[in-house]
Amino acid sequence: MAGKAPTTAHSPGRTAAAAAAAAVPPPASTIEDAVPGSFCAELWRSVAGPTGLFSSILTHPFLTGLADGTLDEASFRYYIVQDALYLREYGRALALVAAKAPRPEWVAFFCQCTGEAYAVEGSFHREFLAYFNTNTEAETAVAERSPNSLIYTSWLLASVHERAFYEGKSGGCVAVFCGLPRGSPHKLYQQWIQKYGGAEFEGIVLQVVRMVNEVAAELGAAQKERMKALFRQGCRLEYLFWDAALNRQAWPV
Repeated sequence: MAGKAPTTAHSPGRTAAAAAAAAVPPPASTIEDAVPGSFCAELWRSVAGPTGLFSSILTHPFLTGLADGTLDEASFRYYIVQDALYLREYGRALALVAAKAPRPEWVAFFCQCTGEAYAVEGSFHREFLAYFNTNTEAETAVAERSPNSLIYTSWLLASVHERAFYEGKSGGCVAVFCGLPRGSPHKLYQQWIQKYGGAEFEGIVLQVVRMVNEVAAELGAAQKERMKALFRQGCRLEYLFWDAALNRQAWPV
């Protein structure tokens, strides 16, 4: 599945589009609007701004290509397969988070999220791969996780396994999906945006946000700083995941 990045990914037109997007301030944060003045709003501000990590993610050529419909379809197909492999490990991480959750209702929530992570592979990914006349089973049978994906999932599982609940939960970067493009002229990309950028997924993100705020209210300054560091690292790894998809990252040896 992996291969050399398409030359169109770094064409003058794409570069100009990315530069133009970078010049535009990121949209108002859904998180700040929902929970102003909270710890999660503070987390968000730590990666926001024109030169922040969040802006770097939003102006990445993969996402700008989704928005304007110019993303190479081979890169999107690569992303879907890598996402299927990623979610298998992410589901394990969610199960560990559920096991460490201090409240019964949080255990139930993360158990539900675990099941939904695996269900996505059986529905969303199958739907998108059908566009390429293939399926999840066939693609994941011959694919392997990209270097960036392996780094991401290994870090995520280690963080959840080795750390306390509040630290393990702060590493996930689902909040990034609140800033996804709202539409695309490419039918397939529009379907993906509707799946991951819609109100239903946003509602799940805000549930996690409120949970993190409740946890943070009981923590000291040093613990909150650890949460901030993990959140920032999660954002960096999210960026690398998009980057691997754009370039269809392959192992060098």
